[in-house]
Amino acid sequence: MPNELNHVIVHVKDRRETGEFLSWLMDTAAPLEWGRFTQITSSNGVGIDFIDDMVPTGDINRSHIAFLVTDEEFDAILGRIGERDVPFWADPMLKQPGEINREYGGRGVYLKDPGGTCAVEFMTTPYGEKPSARARA
Repeated sequence: MPNELNHVIVHVKDRRETGEFLSWLMDTAAPLEWGRFTQITSSNGVGIDFIDDMVPTGDINRSHIAFLVTDEEFDAILGRIGERDVPFWADPMLKQPGEINREYGGRGVYLKDPGGTCAVEFMTTPYGEKPSARARA
């Protein structure tokens, strides 16, 4: 049997808030509650389980989740981002606020979950061998 990713666990400040935020952004089914986890499921069946981080120092492991979406889905996500004035960036280092990128002939955007601990990326084209020159929208 080939290896197939089933689920990942992401530590966040508020699992329910993050799950609701992402399901709203992606216009998917409401998150499911699984004991200590709040789960959303990608269209290819991978579960993303959010858990409230219990580290006393508040030093949460920073995570990154990337979603490959269609152009139509990307436009809809950008529309929802605009509805709530969610900050977004063209780059993973968060140095190009309010912009999208056009890497690999597609479009991409980065944002953070409501608790600020998980970077979320939406892209219309998978990464290739070499990025194109940065083009901004």
